[in-house]
This record gives sequence, structure tokens and C-alpha cells, in this order.
Amino acid sequence: MTFKTSLCAGAALSVAMLAAGAASAQDTSTAWKGAPQWTNDTLTFKVRGRVYEDFVSQSVDRQTGADFDANVTRLRTARLGVEGTWNANWAYKAEAAISSGGGSTQWEDLILEYKPTDNISILAGNFKTVALENISSSRYITFMERGPFNDVLDVGRVMNVQVKANGQNWTAAVAVSGDSLNAADPTATATGGSETLGVNGRATFTPINEDTQKLHLGAWARYRDRQDQANFNYQARNNTNYGARYISTGAVGVSDRMVGVEGLYIHGPFSIQAEYARADVDRLAGLSSDFRTYYVAGSFFVTGDMRNLDVKKGELGRTKILNPVTSGGYGALELAVRYDNVDLTNFKIPATAGEYTAWTVGANWYPHPYVRFMANYSKSKNDNVAVGADVDVDTLQFRAQFDF
Repeated sequence: MTFKTSLCAGAALSVAMLAAGAASAQDTSTAWKGAPQWTNDTLTFKVRGRVYEDFVSQSVDRQTGADFDANVTRLRTARLGVEGTWNANWAYKAEAAISSGGGSTQWEDLILEYKPTDNISILAGNFKTVALENISSSRYITFMERGPFNDVLDVGRVMNVQVKANGQNWTAAVAVSGDSLNAADPTATATGGSETLGVNGRATFTPINEDTQKLHLGAWARYRDRQDQANFNYQARNNTNYGARYISTGAVGVSDRMVGVEGLYIHGPFSIQAEYARADVDRLAGLSSDFRTYYVAGSFFVTGDMRNLDVKKGELGRTKILNPVTSGGYGALELAVRYDNVDLTNFKIPATAGEYTAWTVGANWYPHPYVRFMANYSKSKNDNVAVGADVDVDTLQFRAQFDF
């Protein structure tokens, strides 16, 4: 399923040229949706993007010595893309990360969608499929990073063909998955050259769906087989995109089976969110191991605003600001706390397969819905009991974020 980046770039450019050509043939109207969106009959076209600029101050305390401090300013991500529709049945989205944590350019979402009915979608492309916080845009999550829950499960964007259905308060989806669009093409060898193959499914239900109160419940499952690729590695970062990981199994997984549950309760300005997952991992030489991970987070809008749950998508949406500064208000202020746990001790070998725990507190100020200033402080513990190599990490980080 892996396509070369040059081919995808050409496809995205063709979409843009098609939209421009069609728009010139008829009268075009423009609406503001964070950025101009052009509409021409049934065709729509919009440029999209985001920029996150971070400052990170980190203190690392190692049981074995070699402590250090780091202070850096960094461009967390800068993305640019397009999205639109051809008619009521066909839609597209193409977005590339110009820079991601100091890394090279790569594709993010690259999706072609066909809707045979209002409630059914068939999607093909590079995107995420499971876990509430994972599939929700980072523009809308409460903390600066998704945390080790997503990191250890490795549930990022891969190539998928997915069928998704939804009702007024439920969603259901199944997908067949390959490798990431940004991964190198598999190299053919005497034993083959097949990329990772997997299947996954997710279902959500919102039994309480009122204007000021919502209860979201969900469950998902995934199976992966590495095929002829490198073994899977399970690791946890310290609630930040910056710095090293001190909890890791190394490349040990040949295949894995994961199940997860998720919940979110919103009552006016208050919300509580949690996810739990278990993974069973098949290793070489007939060995097997399992691990568990979870987080619990709560937030409160001092200014009375409310988090936005998109019930028909089963994911978080853009926060609606009651009094934006652009209308003479003071914006929205949100306070939050989170606890994370990743337990890899059942792997035993390597010795760095220990347990990660962390507390994070955060504050967010939204001048208006498309701009956010964030501050997070995380106190993390990486316990590697087998080798007495515990590592404590304190991280203070700030972000200026805007999107369009």
C-alpha cells in the first residue's frame, strides 16, 4: 500500500488544479471557515494548515548519574494542505508536514472519501483509525502532546481502506491497514518483501447527548503482523515530543493484538476523559508478552466554555469560545490535570522494558477558536528495576498555536 511521495505530491497538485479549473467555469462564492473556502456549484476547495511553536525546559535525573538540563525553542510542526469536495458523494484531504519536530517533510492525512449515502463512508489513504485522543486532531486535544498511551501502542497514520457508518449518536468502522505512507518501500529479498498488514475496528456510542452534557463510550481492536519488516518496538516518551525515551522493549514484536476502551464525560465546563488498552505480543522463538497502558485526565474551563465532542464522527472537535477577543471578550481559560501509566515489565528482556508513570498539569488560553497558547508541566518516572536505571524527568513546555 505504500506509494512514493512524488506520486502523491502530483496527485495533490492535480486536485488543486482541477478545483481551480472548475471554479473558473462558473460563478464562485467564498465563505470564511478559518481560511477562505471557495464553492462553485457542488465543488468546494479550501487551503488548510497549522503551526505549533514550542519552548521546552527539561531536567533529567538518572539513577546511574549523567544528569543534565536542556532548554530549547523548536518548531513542533508546520503543515500545509488542501481539502474539498467534488459533489455530495466525493471528498478529499491532502496535508503535508513541512517540518515536524525538526524532522523532514512527510505526508500526514492523505484521504479520498466516497459517501454512497449520508451515513456511510468508504475511505482510502493515510490516516488514523482507532482510540479517541489518537484520531482527534491535536488542534483540539487538551494537552500539548497525546502522551505515552499513543506512543507505546503505535497507532499513528498508516495506509488504510476503511468503511465507516454513523447514526445520530453512534459510529462503527472497520479497516484493512498497511504501513505508513512515509515508510520506505519494502525491499524484496529471498524471503519476500511484504509490508506490515493489519485489520482494525472501532465503535462508539453516546448515550447522553445534550447541549450541556455528553457521555461518550467506545471500544476498538487491532491486529498487526510485521510480515517481512522490522520487529515492532514498544516505547514511551515523557509526555513531550522532545528528548529521549527511557522505557523501551526494543524491536521484539512479530505480531500483536490490541484492544482498547475509551470514555469521555462533559458537563458544561467540566470534563473527564480516560482510555485503557491491553496488548498481547508474539515474539521470536515462540515467546510472548503482554502490556497495559492507560491515562485519566480532567479539565475545567474557568470562563464557562465547553469542550466540543463531534458525536457523528466519534472524535473531539474545535472548542467554541463564548467571548473571543475578536469580539471584545477575553477568550477562554482552561485548566487541566492528567495521569499516565505504561507497564512493560512483563517483557523482562531488555532491561529497559520497565514502567512509566507521570503527572501533568496544564493551562490553555484561547483568544479565539483558531489560536491557542498552552503551558504544560510533567513530572515523569521511568522505573527500570532490573538494572537499577531509574530516570526521573521534569518537563516544562509552552506553545503558541494557530491553524486555518
